[in-house]
Amino acid sequence: MKRRIISCFLAAAAVVSCALPFSSAANATDQKSVLIIGDSVSTVLNWWPASMKPLWGKAYNSTLEVWGCQKLLTEGCNPNKAPSALASVLKHKNDNIDIVVVMTGYNDTGDQYLRNAIRKIHKAVQQMGAELMWLTYRQNGNVRIKARGFNKVVRQEAKRLDMSIFDWDAKSRTKSAWFNGASVHMNALGGVALGRGIRAALDTHYRDSTTTTTVAPTTTVFDTTSTVVP
Repeated sequence: MKRRIISCFLAAAAVVSCALPFSSAANATDQKSVLIIGDSVSTVLNWWPASMKPLWGKAYNSTLEVWGCQKLLTEGCNPNKAPSALASVLKHKNDNIDIVVVMTGYNDTGDQYLRNAIRKIHKAVQQMGAELMWLTYRQNGNVRIKARGFNKVVRQEAKRLDMSIFDWDAKSRTKSAWFNGASVHMNALGGVALGRGIRAALDTHYRDSTTTTTVAPTTTVFDTTSTVVP
């Protein structure tokens, strides 16, 4: 499998193109295998089946490793003791994964911890021959301040590692109807928005990576704010 890094920031036209979430960059003979890693914030992808509808089909074959209380590097919260995000990646090290999408970190603390976790997970993903996409953290409720610091780290590490970002915070910032109160946990409407947003980011990632020939240490941030109509 060949890896290709996107070498430019999304231009305004590229952002507009995200408004077509079901335009596939992969065809029936080039289906991409997606591993989605997440904590309780993304468990909506499990309990609301419509959330995953955009992530199945001819373009993508998606596998979920979303667990309540999941942490990035250590065993999850008691009593669940969910496997860490890193352990979930390593579980699939011999599988034919094309890209790993991470939405874990709400149960972790410390900017330096997050930085270290991103680097370790990135290394594990590289060893699989896959690419990595990281979702920014919604700045809301009791994690508002922590998420602000985490998002700064995510952007810094994305530039350092040539890692793709899906800006979930920007996409969901004004969409209170997607969430349960002043929370980061989604209802069914938010779950569908999340699934469509990840699909749009993947479409853009593969469309841009197949049309770009120059490799440079830059970062692509996917802001698919216009993808879903609440």
